[in-house]
Amino acid sequence: MTRREAAIYALIGFGVWLSGAVLFRVSGALLFENGPIVLAAAALGVAVSVCVLLKATMDWRGAAPAEAVTIAVVMALPGLLGDVAYILAFPQITGLAPATAGPYAALIIFGNAALLAFALWRARPESPPRP
Repeated sequence: MTRREAAIYALIGFGVWLSGAVLFRVSGALLFENGPIVLAAAALGVAVSVCVLLKATMDWRGAAPAEAVTIAVVMALPGLLGDVAYILAFPQITGLAPATAGPYAALIIFGNAALLAFALWRARPESPPRP
């Protein structure tokens, strides 16, 4: 992957993180303070979204499936770094109770884990056809 390609993937990842941060700022109380079913639905939505986005981005850029893990890491890093500040100042940034930072962090970790697991699955070598 060239530096230009890495920068494109990192910018896409930052854009995804920023849009999620704004969404969570606007609707955080609905997502994180309405019980485990709403939180689970939000986590599932995030997981599916990041996996679809990885596939769509790789298809758009013509990336080989073997590059999926590297691309996923490059896309995830800006958001993970941004989340450090976001979680440290969670009540001030979101206006939510400090206890809500735990469910938020769990959702973020789950979304990143789903992204990396999907990338590993995409990068697996093709099985030879059975005789």
